[in-house]
Amino acid sequence: MDTLVNTFDVLNDVAEVTGNTLVTSKKLLYKLEEDRITWEQGAYRTSNQALYAVLANCLTFCGELALTEAKQRSKALELFYKERGYKYKSEAPLATRVVRAVFGGVDRRRISTYSLVIRQAIKDSVSVSNFAEWVEEKGGIQEIRLGHSETFVSPKEKAETARETVQGRNFLGYAKSELLSIEADPDFIGSSCVLLAEQQADGSFGIRTILRNTGLVNAAFVALYSKQKDILAKAKKEIEAANDADGAISKSA
Repeated sequence: MDTLVNTFDVLNDVAEVTGNTLVTSKKLLYKLEEDRITWEQGAYRTSNQALYAVLANCLTFCGELALTEAKQRSKALELFYKERGYKYKSEAPLATRVVRAVFGGVDRRRISTYSLVIRQAIKDSVSVSNFAEWVEEKGGIQEIRLGHSETFVSPKEKAETARETVQGRNFLGYAKSELLSIEADPDFIGSSCVLLAEQQADGSFGIRTILRNTGLVNAAFVALYSKQKDILAKAKKEIEAANDADGAISKSA
């Protein structure tokens, strides 16, 4: 804070002498740029290196072990959680459990990010000694989080893709009743919703309620995206199998 005050005091003195706001502003920008470079090469870099060292040790803790030793490690984690009063989720990835134990009460987004970085490091067979260098080569922790997989598609992108796909299709059918008409708010004309329904013996669907929550609607589109992907993968597999069969027939002929 003192440095900031001194900087502006000096610049104000310069402005009084020169009477030129342009010169003063440029000098301030030069000073701020210099401060940024000092910060990046000093405190910022030191802080990051310290964080990478902690994460590297988490990576060490997540190393491969024999089954008996792995069980003992999980037990140690569970006991540690109990001592700290954390909720233990045995089904969570090992990296997530370790990061949660080490970083404690930080927000879930950071826990998820650090866990993802460690899991990606394991996937890339990164050694503990090269961990910090690997993170920097990748552009930092946030870049690893954003690009942890070349084929990664965010839930939002999946929902948008599925939405665009169904928009060009014909409706499977229409549902209308007096009770549904009461729920049909004119403000939602043309918008998507989720109908919670129950299939009947005659092939009809009994609609229990209408859900308009954005998260639920997006989740439905994400599920549709996955279903479409599975259908395409199955179709591709069948076509490849058919082509292989044709090739085999041609060769035998």
